Amino acid sequence: MQIREAYYTSYFYKISKCLFFDGKVFPVSKSIAGKAFQKLYYPYVSEICLALSVFLFWYEGLVTRYLPVLANHGVASVLLVIGLLFAKKDKIIFNKLQFWYLGFLVLSLVSALFAIINNIGGTLLISGWLLFLQFGLAIFIAQSIKEKKRILKGLVFLSVPLSLVGIYQFVFHIKTSALWLSSFEQGIDTRSFAFFGSPNVLGIILSIIAILTLGFYLKERKAYYLVIAVLDILTVGFTFSRSAWLGLAAGILLIMLAYKPKLAFFSPALLLLLLIPQIKNRITAAFSGQYLTDSSLDGRIWSYINGVHIFKQYPFLGSGPGSYGGQLAAENASPVYLQSIQNGYTALYFTDNQYLEILVQTGVLGAITFLGFIICVFAALIDKFRGKRDILMLCVMGSFVCFLVSGLFANVLEFGAVAVPMGIILGSVVSED
Repeated sequence: MQIREAYYTSYFYKISKCLFFDGKVFPVSKSIAGKAFQKLYYPYVSEICLALSVFLFWYEGLVTRYLPVLANHGVASVLLVIGLLFAKKDKIIFNKLQFWYLGFLVLSLVSALFAIINNIGGTLLISGWLLFLQFGLAIFIAQSIKEKKRILKGLVFLSVPLSLVGIYQFVFHIKTSALWLSSFEQGIDTRSFAFFGSPNVLGIILSIIAILTLGFYLKERKAYYLVIAVLDILTVGFTFSRSAWLGLAAGILLIMLAYKPKLAFFSPALLLLLLIPQIKNRITAAFSGQYLTDSSLDGRIWSYINGVHIFKQYPFLGSGPGSYGGQLAAENASPVYLQSIQNGYTALYFTDNQYLEILVQTGVLGAITFLGFIICVFAALIDKFRGKRDILMLCVMGSFVCFLVSGLFANVLEFGAVAVPMGIILGSVVSED
């Protein structure tokens, strides 16, 4: 009791409350921008724009084949902007969570301005900044929608074809890229990828949606939610994405510990999955001497060392959004790669770590604001779960944990197929009255 009283009277608690936990809010409708665009509202435009944006991200391969004019990610981003313009402004409330992410966006933009001075292309930098922006746009738009649960359920049902196609690809051994497997991994000839360019993206997004779907099942006890969750989890297994497996396991473990702690005692039973040769091979390969050697030469370990080397050259504001560590930087031949640790030689163009990418691109200041945003999300979700004891809130927290853990091994904000749905989920829940 004395420890608790000492904590609540400490400066640490007061500062933390001021930075992360204070419940003060600011309606966007009272801002200058909100007043200027207050009348620019039309019912269901925001909902339609969000749905179309997610569809374009999730079914990119299908759209590329039949409607190539819509396959550009810029179309989905424009839909998000339109969705915000026509959103109901008085429903969008800014609290500490939104302000931290807004601060991250502002610092990223400042980083871009300094990067332009250092002769890095403005188009590349703005494109990189827009990748950060689309996550925030999804959060803001989702806040403005009245039927938030309907939007979340829409994500659940929209994911079903992804699962079915992924299962089909695995069952019928659809040929996949040899680049998705290490040369010494055996017993795996197919990794489900659905309509994405990477099985990791499919695995991460279905992990996030599977946890959300479990929340709807536990809340409403409707069998079809359980069926969808099982299909999603099964497909995650078929992607053989270690990052998705870890994210899914972390999210579900959190739910078990908070909802029914006794169930956590059965978590070691997951080790039985190692009896499946392909799963065992996929996991143990990551700890083999050959894998670690390859990773040191041209893999994640090399990328980490090189990322820290680049960061030291731009410690405060970073090298600029989009300038290093992702698909955008690689495709645009970012000059930042010329400053690599091996005199410009780049063994791996991707950081495969969202936090390292943020640190390199936006520096310490950007990383601090993003960390502040993460803390605020957890604070908001924990507060809502305590207040309502709503299992759906807990499962959303599990989805967010899955997102964060996956970010240790993938640049999740760079994938609109992952970032936008996660933003919609957070925006729908943290703003719920």
